[in-house]
Amino acid sequence: MADGKWRVTASRYVHKDRWISVRADDCVTDEGAVVAPYYVLEYPDWVEVIALDADDNVLLVRQYRHGLGGFSVELPAGAMEPTDADPIAAATRELLEEAGCAGEMGLVGETRPNAGTHSNRIHIVAARNVVRVADPLDDPTERIERLWVPAAEALRMALAGEMTVGMQVASLLRGLVQAGVATITLANPAEED
Repeated sequence: MADGKWRVTASRYVHKDRWISVRADDCVTDEGAVVAPYYVLEYPDWVEVIALDADDNVLLVRQYRHGLGGFSVELPAGAMEPTDADPIAAATRELLEEAGCAGEMGLVGETRPNAGTHSNRIHIVAARNVVRVADPLDDPTERIERLWVPAAEALRMALAGEMTVGMQVASLLRGLVQAGVATITLANPAEED
């Protein structure tokens, strides 16, 4: 019995730089169908930080996003650098750079931005008891407005579509549940009758 995986018969890079690599694979499915080219986007792993202060307010950032052509409300986040020892180190660096903040960091888990085309992972990190410890990094490509909102307001914003980056909405939900700030109760359809 076939395992369902595609076999790669050829692979080449059509673009490669420090931010992204675009790989074109020629593939054959286990049923013999040819899929060529199939493009894979190779990014470094990313980190997303659910930063909570002592009162369980969530730090959000608002910044211009060129792909969107407008402003986006998001979690502090960024790409892992080759010098980052692990996702916690990357999240610590991103939180300090974007907000001048630090806290008690813990790994929530990981997810994928788009398993169909992206090869990288998203590491979700929760930061508790976050406080400001420095000025944010002055980066002319990232003019960031920092917003502290109660956890309930952050959830409302996520569910209302005011946070538009889907992977960050998922990270926020996972982070707040793991931190014990939010709960998810599933309805039992049998009890509704």
